[in-house]
Amino acid sequence: MIIVSALFIALVLGLTSALHFYWAAGGMWPARDEQSLARTVIGGNGIAGMPDRRLTIAVASCIALAAVWPMLWLGWIVTPAPDWLLTAGMAVLSIVFIARGIAGFVPAVKKRNSEEPFATLNARYFSPLIVLLGLILTVLLLTDPRVTP
Repeated sequence: MIIVSALFIALVLGLTSALHFYWAAGGMWPARDEQSLARTVIGGNGIAGMPDRRLTIAVASCIALAAVWPMLWLGWIVTPAPDWLLTAGMAVLSIVFIARGIAGFVPAVKKRNSEEPFATLNARYFSPLIVLLGLILTVLLLTDPRVTP
C-alpha cells in the first residue's frame, strides 16, 4: 500500500506539474484562449487572463517537488537532506494539501472563486482530490513505514 500511495502522489502531482509548465509555455489546453483557460483553472472573480509565466513556473516547480517528496522521505531517492527536514516537509505538505482541499468548500473562498467552469470543477474534482492527496501524505507520515520493528 505504501508503494501504491507514493506512486499515486507522484503520478497525480507529476501530471499536474507538467500541465502547469505547459501553461507557462503558453499552452491553452483544455481551453481555447487565455481568458477561458483562466476561468477554467483559476476561477477568480472577473479573471481575464493567466498569471505571469514566472509565477506559473514557480507553482509548477513546487508541485514537482511535492510529487517527489514522499519518495525522498521514504528513501527511494537518495538525498543529503537530514531526516528532520524530510519529515517536516511531509508534515507541511500534509497540512497544505488538506487546508487547500477544505478551503475549496468554504463559502467565503467559493465566493471569491466563482467563475465557471472552475467553481464546478473545483467542487467536484479539484478539492476532493487535493484532500485525498493530503490524507495519503498524512497516513504515510503517521504510519512512518520507514521504521522497521
